[in-house]
Amino acid sequence: MSIVIETHDLTLFGCPMHYIKAREFLRSMDIGEVVLFEVNKGDAVDEVLTSLRYDGQTCEIESEQESTVLIRVIKRI
Repeated sequence: MSIVIETHDLTLFGCPMHYIKAREFLRSMDIGEVVLFEVNKGDAVDEVLTSLRYDGQTCEIESEQESTVLIRVIKRI
C-alpha cells in the first residue's frame, strides 16, 4: 500500500486551473508516490479525474465531504 505524501487543496481554483495545478504538483513527485487532491464537488471532480487519467495517472475518489471531494492520485508517469 502506498503512503500519501500530502493533501493538496485545489478548491480555490476554477477550470482549468485546478487540473493545471494538479499536473504541476505531480511533476515534483516520484513515480509511485501518492497525493490527495481536494476539489469542489461537481464538474471539477469529473474534469480532474478524466484529465489526470488521460495523462496516465491512477486516480480514484478517496472520500466525499459536504462540499468537496478528495481524489487519490498515484503518479504513474
